[in-house]
Amino acid sequence: MEEEIKNENPETEEEAAPVASSEEPIEEPKEDTEIGEAPVDNQPVLSDDAFDEDGFTDAPKPVVEQPKIEEKKDDSDEVAVNPHKVKEEDEKDELVKPSERDANGNIAYSDERFKTIEKARKKHLKLVKRLSYIKVAITLGGLALVLCGWLIPANTMEEPGRIPVYIGLALAILTVVGICVYGILSKKKQVASTEEYLSSYFKECDDFIFEGLPISDVQGGMKDKITDEEFNASELYGPCSKHDEVSNIGSRDSLTFDYDGMKCGLADVGAEARTPKGFLTVFIGKYLRTENHLQVDEGGLYVYIKGGPRSTPPSFLFNKDMLPLEDTKKYCVFGEKSNKKLLTKEFRQAIKSIHTDNLLIDLAISFKSGKTYWALGYEDTLMVAPVDKPFDPIYLTKFKEQLHSILELAKTL
Repeated sequence: MEEEIKNENPETEEEAAPVASSEEPIEEPKEDTEIGEAPVDNQPVLSDDAFDEDGFTDAPKPVVEQPKIEEKKDDSDEVAVNPHKVKEEDEKDELVKPSERDANGNIAYSDERFKTIEKARKKHLKLVKRLSYIKVAITLGGLALVLCGWLIPANTMEEPGRIPVYIGLALAILTVVGICVYGILSKKKQVASTEEYLSSYFKECDDFIFEGLPISDVQGGMKDKITDEEFNASELYGPCSKHDEVSNIGSRDSLTFDYDGMKCGLADVGAEARTPKGFLTVFIGKYLRTENHLQVDEGGLYVYIKGGPRSTPPSFLFNKDMLPLEDTKKYCVFGEKSNKKLLTKEFRQAIKSIHTDNLLIDLAISFKSGKTYWALGYEDTLMVAPVDKPFDPIYLTKFKEQLHSILELAKTL
C-alpha cells in the first residue's frame, strides 16, 4: 500500500589505602573491582570462617552461596495462546514462487493488463532515471563552473585581487539556486509520473481480480480512502498491552461493490500504533468488509488464522480482558462465549483450508451484527507496486484466488 539522553559519569575519588607494616604482605588490589560494587548474582561469597587471622585466605575454603534474587518478569507481552501457527509432522510450507524469467530477467505476460502495467512501470522508471541524471549533471556542471570562475581570473589577470573570489562565490550561489529550482520542478514531474503509474497499476489490477466473479456496481479507485472509523470499527487492532490505540492509518484504492447481491468493501490499508519505544506497524494488507445476517452478542467474536514470524497478530491476543474460547495449531477464537455457536461446521472447515504462507502472512476476522471484517495481512510482493523490478503477476493471481474463496465463505454468514 506502502517512522535519544546523555549520561554523565561523575568522577569517583578513590579512598586512600592504609599503610601496611613492612612485616606484613601487601594485599594486591583486585582487578575490575570498584568501591561499593555489589556482588554479582550467583557468584560465591566468602564467609568469615574462610579467612585466617591475618585477614588473608588460603584456597580452597568453604564458601557460602549468595541466594539468587528472582527477577521480575514483564508480562506485558504474555499471551493466552501461541500467536504463531504450529506445523504438523512432515508438513511442508506452501510457498508462492516467483514467475519464471528469461535470460534478460523479463517475464512473459499472458494477460494484456499485465503488459499495460509493465509498460507504465518502465515509462515511470525511465523518467525517474532521466531526472536523476540531469540533477547530477547540473551539480557537476555547477561545480566545474565555480572552479573555472575562480581559477581562470586568478591565473590570467595581473592583479586579480579578490575578483576571482567574488566571481566564484557568485557562480556558487547561482549553482545552488539552479539546483533548488530544478529540484522543485523535477519533483512535480516525478509525483505526476508516480500518480499516473499507480493509477494504471490499480486500475488494471482491480479489473483482473474482479474478472469472472459475480461482481457489480464497483465504485472507487486509487485515490479513494477509508475513514479511521471504518477501520477501528472492527476492533481488531485496538489498545492492548503491546500498543496504544491505532493513531496512523493510511489507505488507498478503496472500493465498494456487490458480490452476488452481498455489499462489500475492499481497500489497501497500513496502520501504526504508538508504543513506549515509538510507532509499531500493526497491519499492512487488504481490508475487506462483507455484509452478514448474524446477530452477534455484546463482546463480539474474533477469529485469528495464525501465521509465521512476520505476521502481525491482532490486539485481542494481547488484551487481558479477552479470554480465548478455542485454540488450535492453525487458528484461535476469542470473544463472548455465547457467540461461539456462530462458528458453524462449514465455516470451520473453510478456515482450515486457508493457508498462510510467504504471501498471505495472517488473517484476522471480526464478526459484528450485520458486517464481517477481514484483515488479510500480505507481504510487500503484493502490497508494493514495483519500480526497479518487473511486475510479477503471480502474487496478484494468488490474491484473486484467496479473495474469491473468502467472498464465497462470507456469503454463508
